[in-house]
Amino acid sequence: MKFFIASPWKNKAQVEQLTEELERIGHSAYSFVKSGANLLTGKPIEAEMKEFSDALMNWKADDRIAKIAESEVQALRDADVVVLLLPAGDSSHMEAGIGYGLGKRMILIGPVEKPEIIYLLFNHVYLDVSSFLREFAFPNMDA
Repeated sequence: MKFFIASPWKNKAQVEQLTEELERIGHSAYSFVKSGANLLTGKPIEAEMKEFSDALMNWKADDRIAKIAESEVQALRDADVVVLLLPAGDSSHMEAGIGYGLGKRMILIGPVEKPEIIYLLFNHVYLDVSSFLREFAFPNMDA
């Protein structure tokens, strides 16, 4: 299965964990961490978030932002499943909405601190990454 992980930079560690676990069990996962369409520099997360925020301020002229947007929309089209990993901001929620509009299977992971109506559209809801990996009915990849 192809997963699209929608989540903000502040969740980088959880996104890395989920991406690695999905790949370990034979699935592919698109996320800002592994996509190549990001501004990750290997610096501390706070520095990366600042660099991204600075680039975003000039979103119309910064080609890197356009490339990220194009890459993410294509990955949403290609995905079988869209995962919204909470807590998440407007962009991640928008990505989830695009996934729903494209007819993707929807998964919500994380404690819901601020309920949103869109959460009713998710097929599956899990408290954390571990419970998702333990409880989700993954297709048999050996068949």
